[in-house]
Amino acid sequence: MVPALFWPVTAVVMSAIILVFACIELYKAIKNGGYNPSRSLFIIGIVLASLVMICGLVFKLNVENTMALYLIIVCMYSVACGINLPLVRPNDEKAFLNGIFTGGMVFYISFPLFCLDCAMLFLPHGWYYMVIGLFAPWATDTFAYFTGVAFGKHKIVPHISPKKTWEGCIGGSLFCAIAVTVYSCLVIYKVDNIGIDIKVYGVIMFLLGILISIMSQLGDWFCSVIKRNTGIKDFSNLFPGHGGMLDRFDSAFFTLPTALLLALIANNLF
Repeated sequence: MVPALFWPVTAVVMSAIILVFACIELYKAIKNGGYNPSRSLFIIGIVLASLVMICGLVFKLNVENTMALYLIIVCMYSVACGINLPLVRPNDEKAFLNGIFTGGMVFYISFPLFCLDCAMLFLPHGWYYMVIGLFAPWATDTFAYFTGVAFGKHKIVPHISPKKTWEGCIGGSLFCAIAVTVYSCLVIYKVDNIGIDIKVYGVIMFLLGILISIMSQLGDWFCSVIKRNTGIKDFSNLFPGHGGMLDRFDSAFFTLPTALLLALIANNLF
């Protein structure tokens, strides 16, 4: 991630690598769960999202217009998958459900990585916000673990993640919010020339830090739900002992869009 500060294209290369492995892992997981999403529609949707990014670069669109183009085109395509699959699979009793899965897979994989690329390529200081998006899951998980071990008594979602506790989740969110606040006040406040009092800015970033931590935990639970309902422990063995690409970036897939939101708020309101 550090080289991306000087060469944003490295972030695009990184996101492309994540994209490929995440697509393969998610498709195999859904298939393992007894569903039959359309591989061709899935690939077309991912390519379509990539073409939208290329259009943004070629026509020199700003981040807002590029994101709007993505949401209009790719979201419409994702919804259309639920309609198109029953048309071409008349004998598939789960055709509509498989179509919904296909469209959902397209959006779930492409949207967070699209947000990462948008911030890196179209925002002057987007790198500093993407650091938050990638760092927040680590900060949340680390502090949630230690807080949970020390004080955890009340389970929060035992049917999804048996070891997660309310105390751990709250502790992770608070420490993540503190880390985001300190980083934002020491770095982003100066880099982005924020035009409000630093104390007010600190309070705002603390609240947004809690939000991004919550999104991190939701991303973790989301993938846990997928794994439990498809009967797998890890998405792959890409990283021995640590699972696959989705196991490593499940939380980041929820925090990267939130980090882009922080960047847009800072660039348009402050």
